[in-house]
Amino acid sequence: MGGPAAPGRHRRGRRRPDQPLAHAVATALALAGATRAEDVTGVATELAHANDIEADDTSCVRISTARDLRVTVAATLCAERAGEPYVVVHGSSGRITFWYKQDRVLLQRAGHGPEEYEYGRTDLLENLLGHLATGAALLVPPEETGAFMRVVEAVRRAPDPEPLPDSAWRRVPGEGRRLVPGIDALVAAAADTLSLYSELGAPWAPRTAHPLNEVSTR
Repeated sequence: MGGPAAPGRHRRGRRRPDQPLAHAVATALALAGATRAEDVTGVATELAHANDIEADDTSCVRISTARDLRVTVAATLCAERAGEPYVVVHGSSGRITFWYKQDRVLLQRAGHGPEEYEYGRTDLLENLLGHLATGAALLVPPEETGAFMRVVEAVRRAPDPEPLPDSAWRRVPGEGRRLVPGIDALVAAAADTLSLYSELGAPWAPRTAHPLNEVSTR
C-alpha cells in the first residue's frame, strides 16, 4: 500500500508531519487495518530537502505492520506537475486507487474492466460534536490513533533532513520554486512498488533511518 503526499516540517525545533502527509499516512494505515500503536512494528524514513529550509520537502516513509503489511508514503513539494494525492491498495488479483481528497475510487481486477466510484464523506468534527452532545459512538476513538502517533514519533526522532545536491534540482522559470527532475515518476514508483527512494535508485536519495529503533535525544 502506498501513495504520494506532501512532507513534514519543523516547529519549535521539533519535526512533525505536515497536514497532507498526515492525511496520507492516516488514510493508508486505516485501509491497512493498522490503527493501534501495537500494529506498527517499524518505520523507515528518508528525509531530504531541495529548498533552502530546515524541514524536509522530498521524503519517503515506509511503515511495517504486525500483519506483515507494508505502507509506503512518498512525498514532495518539488513536483514537476501538480497532482491529486492518492493511496494505492495492492491485492493478489488487482488494485484499488483512492484519491482521498476527491472521494474517488478506481477498482482494477484481473479479468474485469476498470470500475470507478465516487463516495461521500463523514465529517469527523460533526461526529465528535455528536459524541459530546449525545454520546454517539466515535468513528475514530483515541485508541485507534496509536499507529499514526507512532509514525509521528518516528518522524520526530529521525535524523535531520539532508540537503539535495545542486545537481538534483533546478529552478522553475517565473515561479520562484525548485523542482526535482524525475521526482514525479519516483513518487509513482514508490506507490506502485512500496519502495523507498534509495531502493528505486535515486542518486540523491538520503540515508535510510529506522528511528523507532533508536534512542531519541530530543
